[in-house]
Parts: sequence; structure tokens; C-alpha cells
Amino acid sequence: MTTPVFIGIDVGTGGVRSVAVTSSGEVLGSARRPLASVRGANGAHEQSPQEWWAALCSITHQLAAELKRGRARLSIESLALCSTSGTLVATAADGAPVRAAILYDDSRPVVVAERLGGNWSAAHSFAKAVWLRQEEPTAWRRTRYLLHPADWLSGKLAGAFGFSDSANALKLGYDAATASWHPAVFEWGCSGLLPSVVEPGSQIGCVAARSAAETGLPAGIKILAGLTDGMASLVASGAHAPGNANTTLGTTMVWKALTADKPVEVHGIYCHRHPAGYWAPGAASNSGPGAMRTTGNLADAEIQRLAQAHLPSGVSCYLLSGVGERFPFRSSSARTFFEPEPREPAHSFAAQLQSLACVERWGYELLEACGVARGEIVYSAGGAAESPVLAQLRADVLQRRILKTCHPYAAFGSAVLAAAGGWYGGDVAEAIRSMTSIAEAHDPDPRAAAQYDEIYHRFREACSRRGYC
Repeated sequence: MTTPVFIGIDVGTGGVRSVAVTSSGEVLGSARRPLASVRGANGAHEQSPQEWWAALCSITHQLAAELKRGRARLSIESLALCSTSGTLVATAADGAPVRAAILYDDSRPVVVAERLGGNWSAAHSFAKAVWLRQEEPTAWRRTRYLLHPADWLSGKLAGAFGFSDSANALKLGYDAATASWHPAVFEWGCSGLLPSVVEPGSQIGCVAARSAAETGLPAGIKILAGLTDGMASLVASGAHAPGNANTTLGTTMVWKALTADKPVEVHGIYCHRHPAGYWAPGAASNSGPGAMRTTGNLADAEIQRLAQAHLPSGVSCYLLSGVGERFPFRSSSARTFFEPEPREPAHSFAAQLQSLACVERWGYELLEACGVARGEIVYSAGGAAESPVLAQLRADVLQRRILKTCHPYAAFGSAVLAAAGGWYGGDVAEAIRSMTSIAEAHDPDPRAAAQYDEIYHRFREACSRRGYC
């Protein structure tokens, strides 16, 4: 018998990752290639779409070769991509980028976002589009499509551009509840450049012959509309029912919860439509593991041992890679701080882990203030979810049970979405239940609750003194 295979691809800040899985969630192969990005003056942060494509071609060639070395009868049925939410790719009519991609945390559109008002922020691709229109009119005149990384790469694979999924399109101004665009998109001159929006998991094309030659993938593979990386991580985390919540600890931190009804969107909170039909209110921070001042793997046993010896920490800190924060507070001038300065590297490392847990708690409190009920379990995704010390620390600070699946990565979530469309008849919830399994559980220590409550309040006070509130 031929075994059907489904491929998920994740375009992250630091690299492109792919994974090939079966309908039961067995991983048959994976590949990853790093990416570079360029930070410049005034908060600029850009990346080359051509480098995304080169990395994708490299990993798919590697993946295809790995699959050929394995089982004799494999059939790649479909693939789906995810990418960073809010990253803007402006292209000409033939799909050629008119400039480098403007990444999600590029803070140059801050003034534009303030002018737009409402819940718009510099993290929205719409604010980046308006900034591009005002600041780079030559590039703007060449622009035919406003896209996101997953949109553009899917277009490269299919040989046709001009579409987006409803998850990525959200930050461009698309409202999944009404299947319409925000009026501001038309008021600011973007209407003729908008992509056609489809639902995640729906077929948008097939791998074209030219793309097959470049990627090593068989021509004709179905390409399904994907998700943002945060939503793909939510799928990979195992969360599948209202009341479930997930924190993705990648380069940044992303909160997601599943609800039956759409809550009010305030204070940097936005609401995706989950492909299973639920709402997925959440938010994203510039803080996260990628901002940590450390070297080495978070899951390294020696680093874990050293950190654990210094927990709980008396040092309050907030971690940012650059300048500015979008959630759980909004500030264009926020910077990393330590209070007081740690005495040694291990002490600093422990304080930074503790900061991540405190930021996570802050975010969930804001979601709850908007009416988002959070259950007793928080699922985990992202590279830093592999750290058992951080997982236990998060359980103690949140006073919630922390669960991690076997493959808590956005690329795996994209593969689950591909399998849902290609094997489970579009039933994403069933695909999640069938393809994910819990690998670790960390229960909160009730004896630590009072101590970490005090630490959390000190952390919030240190942020408040700096205007971070």
C-alpha cells in the first residue's frame, strides 16, 4: 500500500523549516535552513524574499531525498505553509518583490499606526503598506499585490500570485467574521492591491512544473492555504476545543485561546478564525526567547541546572531584541532592563526565564479582562517549550498545568492542516486529535503560588516605573 504524506513548511524569523508526516502524525523527515535579517536605523527590520525561496528549495530537496531513502511507497499528497504574522511582501504583477520584505516587528510604521487610530499598530501589515505608500512612492507605484511570506511562497510554488488566507490577511485589514475588508484599507488607497482571501486548508493550486524542478517536489502536489505561524503553532500544540489556550515560545511570545464566541478586541488583542470553526483571540509580543541574552540551547542540561539553582530570582527584567513593544503594553521606546543587574551569567539566565513567565501571565490577564475564559491547562509550542525548567517555572507563575506535544512546532501544525484537507475531509479538530500526542506535563506547585505572586507584582511595578503599563 502507498502511504500518504503531508508536508508543512514554516517561514520563521531565523529560518525556514519543513516536516513530512503521515496521517497519524508520524514524522518521516524534516529539514531546516537558517535565515538572516537586517536591522537598520529607526527600527527597520527587513528580510529578502529571494532568500526565503532559496531556503525553501534547499530544504524541500533535502526532504524529498530523505523520503526516497525511507519507505518504498510514499505519496506526497499536499502541503501547507505558515509564516510570521504581519510581515509585508509588496510585489509586482508577476510576483517579483518590489523591495525587501518588511518584518512584523519593524517599528518604522509607528507614527502611521497612531494616525490610523483604533487597534492598528506597527505590527499590522496594513500599517506597513500605508508607510510604504508614503515613504517609498516609487516602490509603491510598482506594487500590484500586498502579500505575506506564506502567500508569496505559495504563489511561487503554484506559479500564480494574488491570494492570501484569512489568518494572514487579518493584519492587512481582513475581517473573518464579515468576510470583508476594514473601511480604512480603502480610505488609504490599498483597495486595488488586496489579495483574494480564502480559508486556511482550502486548495489554492498545485506545485507547477517549474517549481517542481527547483524544489525537488513532484509536480501536481496540492497546495493548501496556510496560516500565520502563531495559528500553526496553536494547531501543533494539541489545543482543539474552547477553553484551551496555547503559548508559543519562539523568537517572540504569542498567546492564543479558543473560544466559541468572538470577544472584544482591545489593547493589542486580535482575533483569528480557527480552521476548526472556533475563534482564536490572542496577541503577540516583541519579548520572547529570541531576546534572551544567552548562548547555547535552552534545553541543554547544564544550562538548565544552573538556571534552576537561581530560581526564584530577585531580579526583575524585561527582554526586547530591539526598541519598542506591542503587547502586553504598547511603547515605541521600550528597552530591555534588569533591576538590579545580575551578579553572574547563571543568575541572569534564571532572571530571564522568570521574565518570560511573568510576561506570559500578564498577557493572559489581559485576555481574561476581555472576557476570554482560560482553563486550567496551557498548551505549549515553539523551541523554548523544550525547556523543562522553563515549563515548570511557567506552571508555578501561571498556576496552570503546562502541556507539550511531541512536535510543538509551526511546521508540524502546517502539516496537520495539510492532512486535514487531504485526509480528514477538512475536519481540523479531528486531525489535531489524531496527529498530536502529549509528551510532557508540568503541574503547578501550590506552595510556590504566594512567592511567585510577589515576584510577579514586583515585575509589574518595575515595568510601571518605566512607563511600561
